[in-house]
Amino acid sequence: MSFIGAFKEQRRRHQRRPVRLSARVRVGVHEVKAVAENISPGGAFLRVALPEDAQRLVALIDLPHGKRLLVEARICWRHPDGVGVQFESFPR
Repeated sequence: MSFIGAFKEQRRRHQRRPVRLSARVRVGVHEVKAVAENISPGGAFLRVALPEDAQRLVALIDLPHGKRLLVEARICWRHPDGVGVQFESFPR
């Protein structure tokens, strides 16, 4: 793990688990496909291409056993392959 990766892990309240879950992400009126590659109760890394000015999103993540997770999230950091998000609310 890189120094930056280790630093990010230390700042997280919850440990992330590696996954590969299909998702749909909405920023404003635009909706795109994504993949959640790691997840915790507090956030996730989403492999997705988003506009550079996007700060918040809504994601619908397909969980195991036919369940779905709808979250409103804040983009905390960016990577060429996607974004790290912090979950802010769980609308119904």
